[in-house]
Order: sequence, then C-alpha cells, then structure tokens
Amino acid sequence: MAALGRGMAAASAARQGAGRDRVPRAASARAMRLGLLVASGGDERLALDPASRRNRYGVPARPAPDELWFSSSTACAVSPRGWAAAGELLERLSAGAVEIGDRLDEVRARLVQLYGAPGAEAILCASGTEAELAALALALALAEGPLVNILAAPAETGSGASAAAAGRHFLGGSSLGGPVARGARLAGWEDAPITLEAVEIRRPDGRLRAAAEVDRQAALQTGRAVAAGAFVLLHVLDASKTGQPGIGRAAARQIAARHPGRVLVLVDACQLRAPAEALRADVAAGFAVMLTGSKFAGGPPFSGALLAPQGLVERLAGGPTAGAALAPYSAALDWPASLRPRFAAGLTHPANLGLALRWAAALAEIEAFEALAAPRRQILLEAFRAAVHARIAELSGLALLDGPRSAGAAGLVAIVDRDGADANAVHAALMAPSDRLARPCHLGQPVAVAGRVALRVCASMPMITAAAETGFSALEADLDALFEAWAAARRKP
Repeated sequence: MAALGRGMAAASAARQGAGRDRVPRAASARAMRLGLLVASGGDERLALDPASRRNRYGVPARPAPDELWFSSSTACAVSPRGWAAAGELLERLSAGAVEIGDRLDEVRARLVQLYGAPGAEAILCASGTEAELAALALALALAEGPLVNILAAPAETGSGASAAAAGRHFLGGSSLGGPVARGARLAGWEDAPITLEAVEIRRPDGRLRAAAEVDRQAALQTGRAVAAGAFVLLHVLDASKTGQPGIGRAAARQIAARHPGRVLVLVDACQLRAPAEALRADVAAGFAVMLTGSKFAGGPPFSGALLAPQGLVERLAGGPTAGAALAPYSAALDWPASLRPRFAAGLTHPANLGLALRWAAALAEIEAFEALAAPRRQILLEAFRAAVHARIAELSGLALLDGPRSAGAAGLVAIVDRDGADANAVHAALMAPSDRLARPCHLGQPVAVAGRVALRVCASMPMITAAAETGFSALEADLDALFEAWAAARRKP
C-alpha cells in the first residue's frame, strides 16, 4: 500500500509538472503568434530575417528591453506596455469578443481625439510612405486634372517618399499585394497628370536655408502651378530625418488662402515629434496630417495614418469611386465609413490585422505619454537634449550636424564625426554583439547631408514616460553606456 501511495504521489507530481510545462509552452506559442502577426501586413522592410528574427532595421517583432533603443527616428523594438496592449487585442479578437472593424474604428477615434479636430477622420496606413499614397489619392480626387505635388526636403524624408508622391511603387513588394514593379505607376494611375516638385531646406553645402527663403519659394512654386491650371498638394515638413522643419505653417495658411479650393496642405508629421496641440491646430486649419506610431511614439514598425479635416471629408465623401490603385497597400477597413464607398470600393483586402495590432501597441504608449503634464514632458525632453549635448562635448571629434543654435525637433539630435570615422561602420558596430559591447545600442540610421553622414540619437515616448515614472538617472546611465560604446566603435580599426 505504501508503494502504491508513493506511485500515486509520483504520478500526481508528474501531472502537475507537465501542467506547469504546458503553461510556458502555451505562453511561448502565443508570443510567437503575436510576433508573427505584428510583423505582418507590411512590405519587405517589415519582414523578419529567418536567422536573426529581425527586420532590415535590426528590430525584432518582440520587446528587447536589454538593448538600448535610441533609434526612434528610424524604428525601435516594441515596448513591454505596447506588447501587452497588442496581445490583449489579439486575445479578444481570437475569442470573438470584439470585431476587427470595431477595433479599427476605435483606433481612428483615438487618433482623432489625440491629434484631430471635430469632424475629422483618420485613414490607417501600413507606413508613413503609404500615407503619402493615400494623400495622393485624395488630392487626385480633388484635382480632376493636373496635379503638382510639392515636397519639402525630399532627401530628408522617407526613402520612398518621392516615388510614392509621384504615384509610383516605392519598393519591389507591397504591404498587401505581394510583388510589384518598383518605380512603375500604380495601376490606374499610369496616365495621371502628376508633376513632382521640391523645395529644399538646405543649400548645396548642407547649410540650412533661412525659413523665409524656403517659404517664399513654396509660395512662388504654388502660384505658378495654380496659374497653369494645376491643383497643388503642398507639403509642410514638421521634422525631417535630421529634425529640421520645411515650409512654415503660417506660410502654408497664407498660400492656401491665396488660392482657395486649389491647394491641399499636407503636414508631414510622420516623426510625431510635434506637440499634440500643434497637430490639432493643423487639422482645425484645414490641413491634412500624416503621422506614424512607429517613430517617436515608440510603437512597432510600421504604422501610419492620415488625418483628414472635416471640410476635406465633406468634399470627398461623394463622387465616383477612386479605383483600385491602392489595392496593394490599403484594406477596406483602413478607411472610415464616410470615405469607404469612394476610396475602398476597389480594394481586395477587408482588413489588415497586423496594422491593427501595431496601432494598439503604439496608442498604449502615446496615451501614457500624453497623460503626463505637458511641462513635465518638456522638461524631460530638454534634459535629454542637454545630456546628449554634454556627452558630444566630452567625446572629442563629435559635433552637432547643424550647430548648437539649431534646436531641431524634440528628442532628436543629429551628430557628425569631424575626425572622419565611418558613420555606417560605427552604426553597424554599435548594434552588433561583441565582447566589448555589453548591450547592443541602436541609433537612427545614417543620413547623408552634403558629403557628411549624420547619426541620430533619439528619445522616444516610452523613454520619456519611464523617466517620468522612475527618474532621469536610468536614462543618463543608458546614455553613458551608449557614448562609451560609441567611443570604442570609433577606435575600432
């Protein structure tokens, strides 16, 4: 009997152990599924390498809290808070507790509440570049004829922005339609009368042009295009890759007022470094606004949106369907109900689940950041800037790209090496595991500016929120670790 009792106890223990094993295995399976879905519904930039399980920017689909993510000008790993929010949404969708269409409507409503104005709508896009395609679709519907698309500093916006602004495929693969012919016009837009123009914010030697000079050029080019019978899509650049603005809001308002009904102002706020009140004012002024949840917001790459003001929505709600040009990039439920009959009728995909999950993650961080008092956010961002500047001064050979007088965008510092160290090599060395590198360090991708190459040290909403909750000292320690690794990478032969 004693032996039987011991046998039963052993069997019970084995069952309990097996049960405990099943829990971690189930959790691991859920995490793997979530990671795969978070990385779905995007183009080749989002695809995970089979070996590293990271995308082309070195970013995994899951949180990586043991790495330093000063790379919000390009992409960061999803935060634990964002990961939990995406996981909760997936569980609710899988259980049938909510419908995907309702959740996408909720994402739109939250974005409009944060950054919009009464009557505005949000169009969801798989990336900031696809937001450019959505804006072009709206502008073509308004133009009903020739369209001149005026970009600000195209070399300092997204790498595919110019192609998208011209109505062309910007990569060899699309987010929803598979392979496409890179550089070719989207189907249905082959003969669209689109002309692309640029307003540069720098001189050929890389120095910044005066803001008034940039604004005057924008006004001249717009006036010339309208006089020739064209409709104008005029870009206001809130923050370039190096943190610089292009074409001022006041100038854009004057230009639009001078040519009523012939200009759509589009604010490129894809970095999302502008204060929420500034973007709300943009939408209230009748501007469309592009933004993303995957740069300063710290959400997983890629998640974009286009905010359309009430007047624009009312002008576009009727009229003929826009065709299927956006079918490789856009799903029907990415569009609000008011614009769906016109712009989603030709789309083949009903919804983009990966995009919904990425926005759930991004909004968790955005709302946590916005819950902080505005003065507290500003103090922490200024402390970050000062801390980075102090470390640049301590590390001989590094300098600010545009000098100390150029403040640039919040939480973005562009740095050049005066000693000629290879910025691309340094960037790669900082990310690569090594005996000398305790923690991989991620910076914004190198940006070429008139023969120089800048690296970018960037704060993010999750970083500022954490500093508000636990103090600034941990962030300073991370900056110390980054610049120590940077010094070592510069010395590496």
